[in-house]
Amino acid sequence: MPQTPRWTEIPKYPVTVGIGLLAAAVTFAWWGGANISDLFPSAEIRRGQFWRLFTSILPHLDFLHLAFNLYWLWIFGTVVERIFGHTKTALLLLLFAVGSTSLDFAFDRGGVGLSGAGYALFGLLWVLSARDERFRDCIDQRTVKLFVAWFFLCIITTISGAYPVANVAHGTGAILGVLTAYALTLPKYRLQISALIVSILLFGFWGDTFGRPIINLSTKVGYEEARWGYDALLAGRNNEAVKWLRDSVKFRPKEPIYWYNLGIAYHRVGNMPAAIAAYKRAHELEPANADYAKAVDETSPN
Repeated sequence: MPQTPRWTEIPKYPVTVGIGLLAAAVTFAWWGGANISDLFPSAEIRRGQFWRLFTSILPHLDFLHLAFNLYWLWIFGTVVERIFGHTKTALLLLLFAVGSTSLDFAFDRGGVGLSGAGYALFGLLWVLSARDERFRDCIDQRTVKLFVAWFFLCIITTISGAYPVANVAHGTGAILGVLTAYALTLPKYRLQISALIVSILLFGFWGDTFGRPIINLSTKVGYEEARWGYDALLAGRNNEAVKWLRDSVKFRPKEPIYWYNLGIAYHRVGNMPAAIAAYKRAHELEPANADYAKAVDETSPN
């Protein structure tokens, strides 16, 4: 590993340091009770709030999470910023953050923290250290082993339930970093590799929106939409309730209560055919429920 920059050199790395300070500030504010819900990945991404794919890298769950990510952002980010400059570093971090977060949200619930971008920087420098003289020896074998071991350890802690981690973000980040490095060092294949990177990003955006009910693997998916739809029902925001509850039954089509609430929402906005269909589906899924049976009887044509 090259010599780590001294703290007195902080002004030389405004992008790396700026993101690190912003992440620390947001995290401490969150721990202090501040409402930063607009920064998290959530179902609102499917409504066009795509900034969450970047801002979700800022909050961190605990001190170890924050310290680990800030340390490697400093180690890797300063190398990239010293050689590529401020603008390119900012664009790379934007690419890595959005790319890793978008795939994680598409396939899972979406996580928080700089880990995805950190793995992207690792993948980038791992390849560049072997293919670009400017980056020679910027990563040693001990660091490679650490990141590979940490990747698989995080998978184990997630599967066991001991400590859930955004593993899709880690993997996607590493892939994007590796592909970016090859795009930079293989001019002959730059167009093809760049097209692959763009394809990953476009797939992520599709998976975050229209495709999420199809490809999402989380056992918790749909709960957020169902809760927001129910809250909208209680508040009398019936059109909003229809939107969220319609999404909830796409994710969890075998939850009778979601269909029942959707039927109520449709009923309130005057869409009786849709309300009847929703009530009937709830009744089919749970025939013994008296409320569902009553809703069907009261709305079905005589």
